[in-house]
Amino acid sequence: MFRTSTLFSLSVLSLFAFTTQAATVFNGEGTFYSPSVGFGSCGHQNSDSDLVAALAQSTMRLYNPSNPNNNPLCGHKVKVWETSKPSNTVTVALMDTCPGCHGNFDLDLSPAAFNKLDDPDVGRIKISWEFVEPVTLKTGPFAGAGPSTTRPKNACEGCKQEMLAQSEGTETRDEL
Repeated sequence: MFRTSTLFSLSVLSLFAFTTQAATVFNGEGTFYSPSVGFGSCGHQNSDSDLVAALAQSTMRLYNPSNPNNNPLCGHKVKVWETSKPSNTVTVALMDTCPGCHGNFDLDLSPAAFNKLDDPDVGRIKISWEFVEPVTLKTGPFAGAGPSTTRPKNACEGCKQEMLAQSEGTETRDEL
């Protein structure tokens, strides 16, 4: 049962991310939290001044549900920008899990990271983000994601229209 539901989740999430020759861009909401209250799910203690983020629990669990300290997403750097202000960017390391994030590609940012994008009084912003370096993961929504990478072809050759119709949450961005 668990294996079937995990595979189903991976299949569904993989429909939400696709690329061509451009970088994979993920869209979600950005909030902020205090990473200094304890150890993050990746097993490290960070401070509020560190440029770190927590990724939505629904997505983090796909890669290592039994031991989050060994999650292969831990430490990957992503470039984040507020969707309405794409010139404001910040690069953060994925170091924690966000249990309160509702969207699969939402990020909970450290105060230092959020401050680079917007005023904390705003509280919640629409964000876009991409991996800084190619990801070596072979499954899930991040398989082959990264700047200037091409994801492997989907096993379902006839699903292109379905993927496009269901791709809310991701887009592609041409290299600058």
